[in-house]
Parts: sequence; structure tokens; C-alpha cells
Amino acid sequence: MEHNNNTSPDRPIIKDDEIDLIALAHTIWDNRRTIYYSVGLAIIIGLLVALLSPEKYSASATILPQTEGKSDLGGLGSLGGLASMAGINLSSVMGGGTGIQPDLYPRVIQSYPFLNDLVHHPFDYEEEAEPVSIYDKALKDTVPGFGSSLVKYTIRLPWTIKDAIFSKEKELSPGIESSGASEIKRMSEEEKEIFESMVEKVTVEVDDETGLATISAEMEEPLLAAQVAQETVELLQKYIIAYKTRQARNNLEFIEARYKEKKAEFEEARAAFFNYRDRNRNIIQERTDMRYQELSDAYNLASQVYQSLAEQLEKAEIAVKQDTPAFSIIEPVKVPLEKSAPKRSLILVVSVFLGGFIGLGIIFGRMVWRKLKAAW
Repeated sequence: MEHNNNTSPDRPIIKDDEIDLIALAHTIWDNRRTIYYSVGLAIIIGLLVALLSPEKYSASATILPQTEGKSDLGGLGSLGGLASMAGINLSSVMGGGTGIQPDLYPRVIQSYPFLNDLVHHPFDYEEEAEPVSIYDKALKDTVPGFGSSLVKYTIRLPWTIKDAIFSKEKELSPGIESSGASEIKRMSEEEKEIFESMVEKVTVEVDDETGLATISAEMEEPLLAAQVAQETVELLQKYIIAYKTRQARNNLEFIEARYKEKKAEFEEARAAFFNYRDRNRNIIQERTDMRYQELSDAYNLASQVYQSLAEQLEKAEIAVKQDTPAFSIIEPVKVPLEKSAPKRSLILVVSVFLGGFIGLGIIFGRMVWRKLKAAW
């Protein structure tokens, strides 16, 4: 026999600080229609979300960052030690520069220069006859509505006038472009929104155990997703190589400066040694021998440091000209065949459980409300 809803308040669920599961089950059963309605409404909303959400496709590539070996300073024997005695850390300027570490790849692709290059690169769209950049496409598809224009020129009219005045002043001010702060970037609201959306769409995940990095791009079209993923891989390769080349050029400039300094010291020590030897060629004295040995040691040390820097200078010049890949592509980018979102089956399952929990919450809320009402 079906229980009446009016019997549920008469069954105390909590007795002596213990929950009566049978009374709880009866209460839920008596109010099962509430759960049915809640689940049904949640399923309808879930279906609308699943059907109206834009389809997305995900493309990815797996890369293996190049691990740079240790520098060959060990093969130089005592030359590396001599260079360190001269205050030059050849390990850091020649072998210690490992470029951009893989765990920094996500920070690189989220940086302004990287995103700026990516969103302004032309891509092929299904509905566009010519390649269009993500930035231009976003501006083209964004049409200001009547509501936003109405708010802009009514409620926000003072701020609109203020923004227009100050923006003109910034455009007419010559000191902004000619000052030393020319490297500071100023983004518009449109750029900020587009960049934030790209941060969510383009990701890099690095596996610490295997060292592999996965670059993924999720876009509205399968071919576009593959293009964006491929362009991200190529841009990342380009950025890392540029960083390593810039680092190598800085190293070259540093070694050139030290080379010129040590060359002058070497020539000075050589001149002092040979002049002293020529002046005291036929003189044999204990004091003369000590001075001769001091100049000889200084000359030999300066000569060895100078030769070490000459070798490192040649290697630095070669390193600048090298353009090796920053990583190897293990799994290339492929055009996805199946969409990655929305996952309609998952949305429906979540909707059912969410509707059930909401229904239970309504039932217990009614119980609490009855008790509070009775207490009043």
C-alpha cells in the first residue's frame, strides 16, 4: 500500500542521536515525486546544454625535449680550472646554459609575445575563403549588441566620455612612444579576452617521469585545432631556439670581453718576463733567480688562461651559428575525427545525479522547515 505524504512528519528520523534509516527511507519514498520532477528538470536542462553547446575538437602533439649533455670542460683538463682562477665560470657560460626547461613550456605559451604571435597567425577556416587570424576572426564574429550600446551611452556615459578623452590624450602624447618604457605592452579589452580564451584552449602538459610534453589545442573546427596545435609546436621550437641563440650570443660577448682582458695581461706578463731575462742573461744570483721564477710563473699562467679563452672563444662562435632543434616530435599533430566536447553522455549522467541530489535537498529542506515552523 502506498504511504501518504502526511505520515512522513509523524515519523521521527533522528532518535536518541541516531538516524532511523527505515524512517528516512519512508520519508524519501513518500516524497519520491519531488525527486522525479527534479531529475526530469535536470535532464531537460542537461539536454539543452548538450545540444546547444558548441562542438569542440582537440588535436595534440607529443614532443621529447632535447636533453643537453654536460659541457666538455672535463676534456680541457686544467684549462677549466685555470679559467675559474681567472674569475670565469666556463661551465655556466659554455656548458651550463640548458635553454628553457620543459617545465617552463606552459609559462612560455601563456606569455604575451607567444600568444600575440599565435592569435595573429592566419589559419584556414571552413567558412572563410582566405586564411584569417584568430584575432581578426574573433573581432569579426563579435557584434556589439543593442543592450551594451544602450548601457554604454546612457548609464555609463560619463565613463565613456572619460575613456574617449584619455585615450586621445594617450594617442597624442609623444613621450609614451619615445620614452624608455617602450617595452611595456598595453592590451585592449578585446585582446585580453582573446588571450584568456587561448590560454584555456592551448595547453602544455609535461610528464616528469618520462620527460615527454604534450601540446594540445581545442578549437571549434577539427582542421583549425590541428593547425593551432602545429603552429604552437613550431612557435615553441622557434622561441626556445631564439632563447638559446640569444644566450649563446651573450656568452660570446662575455668571453670576448674576458679574452681581450686576459690577452692584455698575457702580453704584459710576456713582455716583463722576456725583458727581465734579456737584461739578466749572464747574471747568476739567488735574488735574480727568484725574480726570474716569479715572472716565469706569471707568464706561464697568463699564457695558459689566454689559450683556454682562445679555445672557448672559438667554441662560442660555433655555438652561435648552431641551430639545433629544441625537441624531437614523437607523435605529430593529426586532424581529429571525433569531437572532444560536449560529452553528451557524461552531461546526462551528471544531470541525473545532480537532479537526484537537488530533489533530496528539497525533501530535507521541507522537513527542516516544518520543524522550524512547528517550533515557532
